Amino acid sequence: MTGNLTFDWPGAGLAIGWEARIHTLSCPTHQEVTMAEPMKRLPELPVERALKVISGRWKPVILYYVFSGPKRLSELKRMMPAITQKVLIQQLREMEEHGLVTRQVFAEVPSRVEYSATELGLELEPVLLALCRWGQRHAEANDEAGMIADCIIRPRHTSAVAA
Repeated sequence: MTGNLTFDWPGAGLAIGWEARIHTLSCPTHQEVTMAEPMKRLPELPVERALKVISGRWKPVILYYVFSGPKRLSELKRMMPAITQKVLIQQLREMEEHGLVTRQVFAEVPSRVEYSATELGLELEPVLLALCRWGQRHAEANDEAGMIADCIIRPRHTSAVAA
């Protein structure tokens, strides 16, 4: 049995609301256990929603790396040595839940899992490029241009070039 319960947290504004998914599980003792799994409801204001979905220290970086093609968890970890594996997995799960990345499990021994950007996730590429360029201009305006890395997001061109 699966159901949805929704309840609002009074006085917390549009951004706060919880939706609980109710799951009934069978245990080895043949007893049924019902558990509520809270899922935070996204804000109603589109700009706030967009920022919520991509917010965090690592989500834009993860997206940047999967824009170029499927990546295994170990590849992503090597590309971002400062992130813990626990946080990487958590961020990937959140992005998968929001439709930004897909997780593909291959039937191999040992099993192989790859993460790819979805079409919805790829639509964020020009947004991240614009943020990257703005970050460079901000650093220059504050005489800190030498302290930041190069912006190497390269926008994909989906339209075919006429021969």
